[in-house]
Amino acid sequence: MTSSILLIMAAAFFYMSGTMMGTTLIVGYAHTLGVGGEFAGMIAGTMNIVSLFCRPWAGRFSDHAPLRRFAACSLMLLAAANAGYAVAPNAVTLLAARIANGVGFSLLSVCLAAWLTVLIPLAHIGKGMGYYGMVNALAMALGPAAGIRLRSALGYRAAFAVAAAGMAVALILVMCVRDGGARRMADPTAERTSVPSHVQPSVDGVRGFLERAISVRVVPVAFTFMLFAIPYCATQSYIVTIVEARHLPVDVGLFFPLYAAALLVLRVAMRNLFDARPFRWFLWLCSACMMGSLGALALMHGDGMMSVAAIAMAASYGVMSSVSQSAAVRLAGSGHGGRGNGTYYIGLDLGMALGPIIGGWLYANLDAAWFYPALTATMPIAVVSYAMATRATARRLDVR
Repeated sequence: MTSSILLIMAAAFFYMSGTMMGTTLIVGYAHTLGVGGEFAGMIAGTMNIVSLFCRPWAGRFSDHAPLRRFAACSLMLLAAANAGYAVAPNAVTLLAARIANGVGFSLLSVCLAAWLTVLIPLAHIGKGMGYYGMVNALAMALGPAAGIRLRSALGYRAAFAVAAAGMAVALILVMCVRDGGARRMADPTAERTSVPSHVQPSVDGVRGFLERAISVRVVPVAFTFMLFAIPYCATQSYIVTIVEARHLPVDVGLFFPLYAAALLVLRVAMRNLFDARPFRWFLWLCSACMMGSLGALALMHGDGMMSVAAIAMAASYGVMSSVSQSAAVRLAGSGHGGRGNGTYYIGLDLGMALGPIIGGWLYANLDAAWFYPALTATMPIAVVSYAMATRATARRLDVR
């Protein structure tokens, strides 16, 4: 890897750790400012809602704006948002900072991913984005743990100040990147050669309008990944509550560190498979592992079964995140990495938003023992919907 790629990945670790730290602490912090339960939940969810609406435009900007400047502006917005958390005197200020956080998060996540797609040769995009996904996954696992410890030792405001400092470190790293990301020029020939023939879309009419904001050909992959993100994010939000409701003798604090460690090993061990195997192969493998993880969570009565669930979750959601992102880049075509990544992140945003919502509904309406079995329904939907989408595309092309 070049120094530019390493610096971008390091910046991604710092900004994602700070973002996940804030996501873990925001509800409790809102309560300390006198906010009720429903409004606190709305404040917490605002970041993903705002991010969802910004994604299509973030993708377009990433394909046209200078990437270093784009990333720097996004990081300054994130630093300001976390500083706003640290000094917020009331709920209104906290909500405004959360909105700014959502805008900055959506812009930066797409920008850094698009930057990497410029720097990494397309022949090795699977391996490169696999490492990038590993960095993000480690940040998503370690950030919440660090936030909880900082809050316990120093308080909420100090924890958010540390998160703001992490954004400043990421800004310095971005400014040190030598390669500003000169784009591969997009032309029809390059795009056609980078996209398998069975997914070539039509871009006239409504489809053409949508292509200017998102990459339509990436939508089936984004939708499929959303269905993996729903059970993962539901688990992230409710695993502690489910363990307490079922009175299980489980050290739930081990789940995400085990997940991170397993993901690190899997990403390294499978690095050469990301460019060698098709998306459908990973879909079957990862859906089976997700079913195994949710089954282990449903049956767990100790740390052993929970460890199996954490490892299987890494082999499902953790691996699928990298596979989906690299597939999105390939399907979007050369010169359209921004829109491809933006569409992929729309799927992630929807999963992050729907996971806690669906989890909350399941927890309120089902016995806790059925929480995880109910979530397994997402996997057959993922497999069937992707198969239907690819067949529909192939049939349309055959008619033409």
